[in-house]
Amino acid sequence: MMAVLLAGNAVLAVVSVVFAVVAVVRPAALSHSEVPTKGEKFYSWMYAVRAVPLGGAAAVVPFLWSGPVCAVVLLAAAVAQAGDVGIGVSRREIGMIAAVPW
Repeated sequence: MMAVLLAGNAVLAVVSVVFAVVAVVRPAALSHSEVPTKGEKFYSWMYAVRAVPLGGAAAVVPFLWSGPVCAVVLLAAAVAQAGDVGIGVSRREIGMIAAVPW
């Protein structure tokens, strides 16, 4: 059971990192605008600077450590994700609320 949780956590953390990288490479994927503004590009970089290290840590730390270290890393990542969901709800952005295939 623990292996399934570790694997699931790692997969979801990697997905979060991939979305952050996509946001940097294609900022219009987040904003849905034809040509991203400087502000949109700035936002995508700000998002990636937070999401990539947190996602990487959330994917790797549970395999290396347990106990308080693991709990703190996973809690920090969860709070950041909850913040993203809150922003997505306020903007009615389904892609920020839940992983969707479209």
